[in-house]
Amino acid sequence: MNRVNQQAGFILKSQPFKETSLIHQVFTRDYGVISIISKGSRAKNSKHGSLLQPFRLLLFSWVGKSDLKTLTSVEEGSNTAQLKGRSLYCGFYVNELILNLLHKHDAHTALFEMFKKTFFQLSKDEHLEANLRQFEKVLFDQIGYGLMLEQEIETRVNIQPDKYYIYRVGYGAVVTNDIHHTDAILGSTLINLRRNQLHDKNELNQAKRLMRKLIDAQLDGKILKSRELFV
Repeated sequence: MNRVNQQAGFILKSQPFKETSLIHQVFTRDYGVISIISKGSRAKNSKHGSLLQPFRLLLFSWVGKSDLKTLTSVEEGSNTAQLKGRSLYCGFYVNELILNLLHKHDAHTALFEMFKKTFFQLSKDEHLEANLRQFEKVLFDQIGYGLMLEQEIETRVNIQPDKYYIYRVGYGAVVTNDIHHTDAILGSTLINLRRNQLHDKNELNQAKRLMRKLIDAQLDGKILKSRELFV
């Protein structure tokens, strides 16, 4: 029986199983997204129930050869983000991105570290939109769809801050003279998105619109429930 001890991870989603148990989708540092059952965790005398919450860095131990692992112990890690209000909604959104865009069992250690950092940044309740864009950008890099934000894709000329571009999914940024096009985005937005320096409200709105388009293309019709929280 395969056994793993003290693996760092975050609970992304939990659902009841039978009368007293839960099945968790967990994003782990070295094993990617896995499914773990915590037997008896919903019982009143459960040793683990109070710990098994999202947005908390936990150390999981489990056994099992099948796709569904069995939790043997869990401990609190060193980084617990206290999310509330709008930052809590952002946390649910980040969790949904991982659940929908990562293949199970694919390890992404760099993304895991960014995931952990993002929760810490969100807990400060500052620059929420900029932090989300930074996370989304790293996520796309890790799943093989990194954004090309340095040059115009057809001419290989560096992105100019005062020109407008349309970013084509799976292709890159193409210069446009139609500044009123719904997908037109200012070059300065692309530059500051690449540099992680988004601050201006207009740039933040343009970057959000761009990333939503790119994410929707990857979701292939799936709906992110967390987006409804921002309405």
